[in-house]
Amino acid sequence: MNTARAARYVAAALLGIMAAGCNTTTVKTTEHEQVRTEPVPIAENLLLDVGIGIFNPGVGGLGDEDEAVFARIREAEARFMPFKLAETLQNSGNWGAVRVIPDRQSEMDVWVDAEILKSDGATLVLQVSVEDASGRQWYTKRYEESASKYSYADDLATRMEPFQGTYNQIANDMLVFRQRLNAADVAAIRQISELKFAKEFSPEAFSNHLEVDDRGDYHIKRLPAANDPILVQVRQIRERDYVFVDTLQEYYASFVRQMEEPYREWREAYYVESKALKEVQAKSNARLIGGALAVLAGILAQGVDSRTANAAGWVGIGAGATAVMSGLNKREEAKIHIEALEEISASLNSEIEPHTITLEDRTVTLTGTVTEQYHQWRQILKDLYAAETGKAPATN
Repeated sequence: MNTARAARYVAAALLGIMAAGCNTTTVKTTEHEQVRTEPVPIAENLLLDVGIGIFNPGVGGLGDEDEAVFARIREAEARFMPFKLAETLQNSGNWGAVRVIPDRQSEMDVWVDAEILKSDGATLVLQVSVEDASGRQWYTKRYEESASKYSYADDLATRMEPFQGTYNQIANDMLVFRQRLNAADVAAIRQISELKFAKEFSPEAFSNHLEVDDRGDYHIKRLPAANDPILVQVRQIRERDYVFVDTLQEYYASFVRQMEEPYREWREAYYVESKALKEVQAKSNARLIGGALAVLAGILAQGVDSRTANAAGWVGIGAGATAVMSGLNKREEAKIHIEALEEISASLNSEIEPHTITLEDRTVTLTGTVTEQYHQWRQILKDLYAAETGKAPATN
């Protein structure tokens, strides 16, 4: 009986030691969905312009699981990702002008908004909503994509955006909805977009052209004459707005070019560091648990009236204590990985600098937020419109 008990305690001790050394390996691959295009090019008068807002960085919802994700990185990603999506949409040939515009400060035919739910170099999760100028909701969808180590290959010939598949999927989903619209639908969306712009600059002339239903959707009550002199002036103002907005797209392009390499390095390092961190934490937990079990089995074995069991118990206690210490050492190693990620975050943040944009008649230095710059520009436009028409500038 004592021998059987001893065997059980020895087995328990060995299981504890074995548990301390166990780990698993996972392999991920990434296959990018290709962007689809219309078989016949869309006529220019049926192309819809797209505005993409600065993404919600989602920093307010970071939990313990994402504690190593830094708010500064998310803020940068919130400007980086919309431009990447804009490039994808523009290159598809399925849309008119595609622009990154914060807070919808310039009227567009279609709007794309998104929130970053997770971004750690290994996984990207976005919540995306798309609607048109009439307020009609196209769709809301959650996108998730996992990268693999091959996404960060050093071969420049094969290097690509690790999460290009997500941008491609969004573009394809938008095209599916666009294909459901007929020519009359598209024309109405474009007209509503123009009338909303006109109403902002000349509310007294265009307030009665649109109506809003109980759901908040816009409908056209009547259209102004094509040669309406006020509409002609508004269209000229809108062209100036496009010039400024396009200039700010150059800012975004410059920002992305400067950010791209350090951001890629950060994501690759984060991918590697996060993977190592998870492995370290898994080993740490396994060794702590396995060590504790081994120690417990060893202690219990001391109560058995058997030299064999007692010897096995002391072996279990010693091995368990070693495993526990090893686990604690791994916890310290995990702290080193976190510190490395913090250093990478700080180095990337230093790459983000203000930009100066030269317009036709003035120079604008973007020292504030892009949102503030857009707001200032819209006020300048209103002042210009008021000066040209002799009317008091419209107020927000």
